[in-house]
Formats: sequence, C-alpha cells, structure tokens
Amino acid sequence: MLKSVLILVALAIGLLLPSLDAYTFTLRPFLMALLFFSFLNVRIDRSIFSRQQVVAALLLPAIGLGCYYAGRWYDEDLGLTLLLMGLAPTAVITPVLAQLMQRRAAYMVGAIIITHLSFALVMPVLLPRLLGVDLSLESLGVLVYTIGSTVAGPLVLGQFMRRYGGRVTNVLRRIGPYAFVLFLSNIAVASGSLSYYLRYESHTPLTFIWAAAAGIGLLLLANFTLGSRLAPIDHRVEGSLALGRKNTMLSIWVALEYINPLTVLGPMLYILFQNVFVAGQIVYVDRKDRRRD
Repeated sequence: MLKSVLILVALAIGLLLPSLDAYTFTLRPFLMALLFFSFLNVRIDRSIFSRQQVVAALLLPAIGLGCYYAGRWYDEDLGLTLLLMGLAPTAVITPVLAQLMQRRAAYMVGAIIITHLSFALVMPVLLPRLLGVDLSLESLGVLVYTIGSTVAGPLVLGQFMRRYGGRVTNVLRRIGPYAFVLFLSNIAVASGSLSYYLRYESHTPLTFIWAAAAGIGLLLLANFTLGSRLAPIDHRVEGSLALGRKNTMLSIWVALEYINPLTVLGPMLYILFQNVFVAGQIVYVDRKDRRRD
C-alpha cells in the first residue's frame, strides 16, 4: 500500500514541478540501474519464454494499425499518436514491477526481448508506408543501440554478477529493494516532462487533448485486459504488464526523431495513466494475495 501511495505522490510532484523536465537525462541511467537489480535475481534460460509472449508481440502491429485508423477518423495527428503507443513494446521497467507484486520477473524479461524484437522489425516497414518517413541505416542503428544498450547492458552485467560476483552479489541483493527510490525519481521526472510540455510548449486545442486522453485511456485498458487474458492462468499479472506497460521513453524518442512533437502527447499521457493504473494494480494484487494466504 505504501509503495502505491509513493507512486501517486511522485506523479503529483512531477505535475506540480514542470522544472523537473530538465532532469530527463537521469531517466535512462536510473532505468538501467533498476534493470540491473532485477536481472540480478533472474536466471536467463528457455524457461523465461512462452508462446503467449510471442502472441502478444504479433498483436502489436495489429493493435497499432487499428489505433491509427480509428484515430484518423478524428484527426491524422491523433491517429499517429495512437499508432505510436499501440506499437510500443513492453516497458523495460516491468521486471521491477513484477517483483514489487511478488510475481515472476523472469517472465517479464522474456516479454521484453520478444516485443522489442517485434518493434524493431515492424517500425522500418510501417514508418515509411504510413508516415512518409525514411529510416536510414544510421537511424536504425541508433534505434537498435538505444534498445540494445538499455536492456542488454544490465542483463549481461546482472548475469555476470549472479554467476561470478560471490559476496558482492549478496550485498547487491540486499541493496536492491532500496532502488525503488530510482523508480520514483523516474516517475516524477517523466510526469514533470508532461507538465512542462502541456504548460509551455503545446498549442494544441483542448479538444484534441481530450480526444487523445480518451483514446490513450481506452488503449491502456484494452492492453492490460487483453494481456492478462493471453497469459497462462498463473501469470495473469505478468501478462497484463507485458502488453499494458509500455516503453514510453522509446516512444517519445521515436516521436521526436521521426514523426512530430505533437505525437509526444500520446506517450506522455500513457506515462500518467499507466502509473496510476499500476499503483491501483499493486494494491489489488497485494490484497488478493493476503486473502489467499
């Protein structure tokens, strides 16, 4: 319960302090540190992968295209905004969230690898066709590096320490729970970035913002619900996170690099909504587990 309250407090702090936008450079290193502590407790083998993860990854292009054409009924930019979040892969923070809810972080690692592979394969095809954007080899290289270094670095280091770290690994595992502070910092900074954009950089009509908020909200609920239904019965929470919790930081980068600044609104709204949703999910799962025990 306390962790859920802290997540909501971090969100509120960010919305009240748009100046936190200046600290977005901390997002990636803090995220990598969080992933390291998660991967430290996960053994990477065939057991982390499942058929349901592949199904979820294959659904991403269909969801993205469906959102794009639905949003185009209102406005082309709304279609692009929804497309970006429909295609987004599993957030690299999900192993941390799974651990917070005492679920399998390993399942999330498998989902991250598979959905990011799907994203990397689909983006070079859809962007030129739908958006009129030409992805050069250099740009693709940057995309692969951004994804790969963020996930692979902590993954390799975590597995190395797990196998050869000895006593140091035991010390790191005791420190791990305190890394939640870094998670709260990332939420506050991302929320501050959203606040800054809406206050100082956006000249978007209010009706567009409301339409985007409604579309993103419906997409989020559909993703979490569908993800839980696709997963094995003993991994419902993990499945919901795999399809519902999105790599918004990657989406923001793609929006600014290849589309237009207005489409940043989609991932920014998703940041806000998914953190509120997960805060409630943590409370629900905790109470459910207590009743079962």
